[in-house]
Amino acid sequence: MSSTIFKLNRILASLIDGLVMLIILVAICIAPSINLIKGVQSNNYVTGDILWLVFSLIGSVLVWILYLSLTGLIFKNATLGMKIMKLAFVRTNGTELSFLDIFTRELTSVVCLVFSCGFSLILDPISLLVSESGKNFYDIFSLTKVVSLYDLD
Repeated sequence: MSSTIFKLNRILASLIDGLVMLIILVAICIAPSINLIKGVQSNNYVTGDILWLVFSLIGSVLVWILYLSLTGLIFKNATLGMKIMKLAFVRTNGTELSFLDIFTRELTSVVCLVFSCGFSLILDPISLLVSESGKNFYDIFSLTKVVSLYDLD
């Protein structure tokens, strides 16, 4: 598989996972958001509405980490998007990935997403396209690399 197609497959896999994570965020945060908006519109909002929204946001981030980690475990080192695009992540030194390794990789990606206020969604595809090795920050930090399952056949 050519390097450009491989990188595009990685970006598409990230977009699929991002869509799933967006659905999770909306599902968890829609009720608190509507409640807070109604309160603000009627000048009758309470601190509990804001706290409910904050706890919902924190809960959705935790569910993101669980989603990415558990799919990585269930699909044998691939998220749902990676499984669809026939990709998987492996250790750069060839050793087997443990659940803690998968969890660390996915925790890093979610932490970067949260602390960059979503800006990493733009930077990751760009860094992936310009990187000769086809690695992004999560791969470097977690000592993993993404491979095409087509190349392993």
